[in-house]
Amino acid sequence: MPGVIRSGCVALFLILTSVSAVQKLRTINDLKKVNFGPTVPSHTLLLLHWFASTVDIDNNNVVRLTFDPNRGDYGSHHYGNYERLLELLPRGNTRYFTVGNLYHEMSSQLPSYVVHPRQGYEGRNRDRIIFRVREQNLEWQSGLIDRVYITQHYQTSDNLGTAYDPAHTYEVTINLLSQIRQFSTADGDRYSLQNLRDRFGSRADDSQMRYLRNTWGDLACLGLLLFIVIQEKNISDKPNNRRQPQVKRNTQPDFVVHIPERRPIVASQYYLGFTQPEMQLRVTTSTKGKAKIIWHNVPVNCLNEGAMVVLYRNDEAQTHLTYKSIGNAKSGIYNTSVPLNEGLQVRLHKIKKLCCFWTSIGEEIHRGGEFETPSDVSIKGYSAKLQLFAKDGKAGARLYVRKTFNDWKSEFKRSWVGFYSSGQQDTGDYEWWQWQWATKFNLSTDCPDTSYDVYEYCSGMAIAPGVQARFILHGHAEKARTPGWTG
Repeated sequence: MPGVIRSGCVALFLILTSVSAVQKLRTINDLKKVNFGPTVPSHTLLLLHWFASTVDIDNNNVVRLTFDPNRGDYGSHHYGNYERLLELLPRGNTRYFTVGNLYHEMSSQLPSYVVHPRQGYEGRNRDRIIFRVREQNLEWQSGLIDRVYITQHYQTSDNLGTAYDPAHTYEVTINLLSQIRQFSTADGDRYSLQNLRDRFGSRADDSQMRYLRNTWGDLACLGLLLFIVIQEKNISDKPNNRRQPQVKRNTQPDFVVHIPERRPIVASQYYLGFTQPEMQLRVTTSTKGKAKIIWHNVPVNCLNEGAMVVLYRNDEAQTHLTYKSIGNAKSGIYNTSVPLNEGLQVRLHKIKKLCCFWTSIGEEIHRGGEFETPSDVSIKGYSAKLQLFAKDGKAGARLYVRKTFNDWKSEFKRSWVGFYSSGQQDTGDYEWWQWQWATKFNLSTDCPDTSYDVYEYCSGMAIAPGVQARFILHGHAEKARTPGWTG
């Protein structure tokens, strides 16, 4: 008998320990302390985001159901708490329910980002939400939720069956639900993201915010939440280099002209939140002066939904120049018929199905950087520089002449610039349409520079890999040559 009593005491102790050990998460800062990824499925955050956005929370912080778990909505069902993972139910019409089983036939009611998560956010169907409901007016659908938990099944390698893991079970307070709910803004516009970033003290800079908008689209607010909770905690001990908004002063003139800043597109696996090789989209050069699109490491979930590469004139353009479906190719090349120009940009879009076999360009998924001209090189002994560029698929050259170099036309009166298909060609090995006198270059207004006057000449030679320009002072006395074109 004493042995039975002792065993019962041990069992009771384990039960009380299990219940009391459930940690409360009160804020997003608390959520950042959870080890999402290595020990807790990152998919839990997707499920929690959906739940916080779906239930109703009024001004008095009363949480109500908006679906019927007894009917199996979203794959939800009764949870018996037989292993005493959670505290015992109080008297009255109160029940625990669970949701998150993606294999349940009703789970198709869940949004696509939960059922078909992006690569890196899969949960192997282990994560769940448990919520406690008090029946209202003999209906569970309008019941009050007074407890919410995130938990997960043990891994199969633990050989502990389908029980939930108490070591990775957390109570989510109403305050945290309300904070997560703020990230449910559907449109993900720039101002909503910026407000959320500033409100929660995120370190995301403008290029990272731009990347989130381009990558997550309408779910950009969710992308920001994942960035804050998963990625940002890894740099919490580093200084915040993001430019802080300045306090506004009433010193504005009668009118304000806003000139949008051009920022580079930054693509990094760091922003995506998973460790697969980062996706790359870039424009380069074919052999005949045409633009060539190259893509690498497109995520499988994008391919499964249907994706295409689309070429635009520049980062600001809204009208496409050409596009191509990439099928199941994670990496590939598309040789376009579009002449190469500075600023060209490739973007990855979803395929929008119309009717029958007709398709069109759908939602943007990601974008690469603009095609950039290689750097200029100095002309030895003179305050001038030479640069090779592409215009309408042809090789062109720019002369940068420092504004203080007043007699440059006199110095360069016998100087010329030649174009060569490779660095192996002799200086005199050129055609008549592949060179021009330096003094006959045209003044350019497209490349404003406070220190230099810029002059251009466009040849009839197709830009291609290996092409270079050389500056000849007189005769065959070479003073500068650009690197071979690698664009």
